Amino acid sequence: MNNTKQLNLGTFVYQSENVDGVEVQSFLGIPYAKAERFGMPIMIDTYKKTPVNSGIGMRFPQNYVPPVLNLFLKNPMMRKEILTQGDKTDENAFVLNIWTNSTEGKKPVLVFIHGGGFTYGSGTTPLYNGKYLASKGIVVVTINYRLCVAGFIPVMIDGKLSVNRGFFDQQYALKWVRKNIGTFGGDANNITLMGQSAGGLSVSIHMMSEESTKYFDKLIVCSAGANECMNLETAEKVASGFLKNNRLSSTDELLALPAKKLIKLKMPLALLATPVIDCVLLKDDARGLMKRGAFSPKPVMLGTTEDELEMVNNKSWYKALGIANNESDFQKQTAEKYGEEGLLLAEELRKTYPNVVDVQFKMMEMFFHVGALRDLKLYSAKAPCYGYRMNFVPNIWNGKRGAYHCAEFPFIFETLHDINMTVTEKNLRQSKIIQSDWLEFIKNGRIPGRETFGENGKITLYENTEATMINFPYRDIIEKIEDSGVFTKILNSFLRGSDENFIA
Repeated sequence: MNNTKQLNLGTFVYQSENVDGVEVQSFLGIPYAKAERFGMPIMIDTYKKTPVNSGIGMRFPQNYVPPVLNLFLKNPMMRKEILTQGDKTDENAFVLNIWTNSTEGKKPVLVFIHGGGFTYGSGTTPLYNGKYLASKGIVVVTINYRLCVAGFIPVMIDGKLSVNRGFFDQQYALKWVRKNIGTFGGDANNITLMGQSAGGLSVSIHMMSEESTKYFDKLIVCSAGANECMNLETAEKVASGFLKNNRLSSTDELLALPAKKLIKLKMPLALLATPVIDCVLLKDDARGLMKRGAFSPKPVMLGTTEDELEMVNNKSWYKALGIANNESDFQKQTAEKYGEEGLLLAEELRKTYPNVVDVQFKMMEMFFHVGALRDLKLYSAKAPCYGYRMNFVPNIWNGKRGAYHCAEFPFIFETLHDINMTVTEKNLRQSKIIQSDWLEFIKNGRIPGRETFGENGKITLYENTEATMINFPYRDIIEKIEDSGVFTKILNSFLRGSDENFIA
């Protein structure tokens, strides 16, 4: 049942719910900005409308994924708890959502940026329901940002290049939170920014942005890291190539497209995930800034799941992914594609994964882990940095997908009961373990009993019903061959369905 509350910013719609004996208030659909299509966002926090917010979940336009497909594919990314079918679609879904146990006091704040490959998702998918964390004494904020072409493809508007729009949306939501979260019982001086996958890449970019880093105090990065960036000259070529490849004659034609057609244009993931060095959001390449330590030191937690790509381990996709089914084909293919370094990596991985198909998925997943190791070393040089490897397995399809990409979130957000699975006692114990660590970091920037990576190169392994400190898995072989470029070759092979000649 919706209620209204008068706060200093205006009158807000909220829902009240008892969560483990604690009243939690959820304020959904609060506008934080406005923008024209392909325009830069303008922050809004002076409200004339009453009530201020819609009180419902909203999403930006995105392609519909029929859940029935998942009966066959069994891909966790296509389950109803991570899809957005319950949200209202709107090209102006510049909203954020807040969960709090009281609008009084000063509680630590978590701002979460959702993943979804920059093409789908919202802040109100069931997986990210903030009510359980809010019942533990923090304020949870989730945000929406423009997706697909509208958010991330460079375009020319009136002779001027428009780039990084989705990242600017996120930045303006962060500004809004820093300025206004006290109204909802949050401590504006204790904000943790967290993101996963595309959201993890996003928060890493904000860590490298001089402006963005003003608006948060700690960082959590899940299954991603800062991407290499393109310069303005390349972005102009992308803008031209984008129109050409979609048989559009001008930006005016692009502006006139209905939203349903806009999201169906050709837009390779590699381009959506490549920020632009625009001298506003980013003064230089994000990877370069990291290597030089040219970023504001803040406590960081980052890591990956054990089975990042198990979600696409389906025989119907083997041909498209280039998966060899027998030993001789695997050896030949590995040697041809990845050379001696690829063979060395495969040999090391097969000590744990003897199956020829399994080892190929583990080779592809190494890109996630290599990035995590690189970032752990760079962040640790300047600030406390905790690493993790998540191997708690949600009881979905009898654990078929293992600790898949995104698997940590039903445990951290405590949404195990909100997804279509039988919750086991083991899962409940696992949730308490990992949530306890995350809450300590969010509240204090420290995790008692856990070493920072910089001390002895250890990370926390969440496995079975324990959290133990381990050496970073496969660190020796990673460091031995990473300069060869083999991990990039493997990633490019996995993504080879994208148009490599897109710009041309």
